[in-house]
Amino acid sequence: SIRPGWFYHAKQDAQVKTVDQLLDIYYSSVGNGCNLLLNVPPDRRGRFHEVDCERLFGLKKVLDATFAKDLAQGKPVVASDLRGNDAKFSAKMLTDGNRLTYWAANDDVRACELTVDLETPTRLNRVRIQEHIQRGQRIDSFAVDARTNGTWKEIAAGTTIGVRKILRVPTVEADAIRLRIIESQACPTISTLELYVAPERQ
Repeated sequence: SIRPGWFYHAKQDAQVKTVDQLLDIYYSSVGNGCNLLLNVPPDRRGRFHEVDCERLFGLKKVLDATFAKDLAQGKPVVASDLRGNDAKFSAKMLTDGNRLTYWAANDDVRACELTVDLETPTRLNRVRIQEHIQRGQRIDSFAVDARTNGTWKEIAAGTTIGVRKILRVPTVEADAIRLRIIESQACPTISTLELYVAPERQ
C-alpha cells in the first residue's frame, strides 16, 4: 500500500510513501520480473488524495525519464557462442529494439559472454535484461561488467533473470558492457540487453 494501512485515514497524509520508497518497490517487483500491484485507497470524497497523486505522478516522472532512451539500441554485440551459426539467433537481436527476437547459444553451452560495444564512453546506471521466456527460465547466475579506459570492472551480479531483470548499478561511463552468463540449466537465450541512465535524485 502507498500508505501505512490498506484504507484512507487523514492522520496518515504525512505518511504516504515517498517517490524513492515507491522506486524501491518498483525495482524489487517489476525489476525482478513481477507485477506491481500498489494499493491506493480513495479518501472520504471517493477520490485519491492529493498527496497520493503527487507521489504517483512523481514516480511516473522518474520512470519516464529513466527509460526514455535505450542507450544500447542499435549498438553492435559480440557473443562467445551462436546457435548453429544461424543469423536468426545473432547477438545483434539483443539491441535491435524488439523484445520478441532473441540470441541463443548451442545446446551444449551453459556459460558464455555477450559484449555490447557502445562505441563511445556512455554514462549509465540501469541494466535491463530479459530471457526469451517462451523457451523457459534457464539462467542460474550471471554478472555484468563495464569497460572504462580499457579496464573491465564488475558492476552487478545475480542469479535468475527470467522475464525481466532491472539492475540499479553505480553510475559509470563505459564504452562497452559485458553480460557473463556463469551458469545455466540449459543453453541460454536472451531477448534484450538494454542500458539506461536514471536522473540524479536529490
